[in-house]
Amino acid sequence: MASIRKRGGGYLIIVSMGYDHNGKRRPPQQKTVHPPEGLTQKQTDKWLQEQAPLFEMTCKNITPKRNPNTTLAEYTEIWLRDIAPTKLAKSTVIRERQDTERFLPVLGGYKLTELTADHFRKLYADMRRKKNKNTGKPLSEATIEGVHACLCGILSDAVEGGFIDRNPAWRTFKYAGKKFKRPVADEETAAQIIAALGQENIKYETYFKLVISTGMRRGECCGLKWSDFDRNDHTIHIHRNVVKLTGEDIIVKPPKTAAGDRYVYFSAEMESLLEDYRKYCEDEAE
Repeated sequence: MASIRKRGGGYLIIVSMGYDHNGKRRPPQQKTVHPPEGLTQKQTDKWLQEQAPLFEMTCKNITPKRNPNTTLAEYTEIWLRDIAPTKLAKSTVIRERQDTERFLPVLGGYKLTELTADHFRKLYADMRRKKNKNTGKPLSEATIEGVHACLCGILSDAVEGGFIDRNPAWRTFKYAGKKFKRPVADEETAAQIIAALGQENIKYETYFKLVISTGMRRGECCGLKWSDFDRNDHTIHIHRNVVKLTGEDIIVKPPKTAAGDRYVYFSAEMESLLEDYRKYCEDEAE
């Protein structure tokens, strides 16, 4: 498998060529590539993951079998069935499948080799004119960006599989308008929220106070079990996440990264609330 290293203003792709019949290592093949300008680091990483297998196939004279008449709809079906489940979390596959439903009616009939940047730009422009069925408002930029990311991922794998020579969706999405940071409650607002929670059902009071005091994510809090709490050390072990997508069953999965498996502390006041909530749960179970 090819490896990638940063070299000056570019990246060095190194392909191991294995050993000869005498057991002597063959010299590796190397190539320096320069990503297109204007890519973010995440986009650059994806671009490099496309270039590495292409260079490896060239070095090893590998010609992948491909059907030049394969349509986007046909390849998407292959991708969802055979490729996505091996590299993406189940919840991500479900979300990607939902995104494919937005572009397949428009682009699904095109051959992969026919797709151009203009097809994708027109798709995103048309999506901006559509309205959400539930809210009646235009689709959010985050929704359109998610469709773009899905398309880029599918077509990147198509490049790796030899169906196409380049990803035509690259750099075809540009965020419309300005991105706004989500507002964060200041100390005074947080104090008002905490005070108001005292008037709510203890289930909601416990949930929101845990989130506020520890900074854990919504899914992480929903995935907690009593065995995750250590009263002696006043710690909570966060090592699972709960995901609920529209129309799908609840999915419980481990954190996406190693850093997500962590411990957080809770105060003596929170300990008292947790004890009250535990008694509440026991009474409800009777």
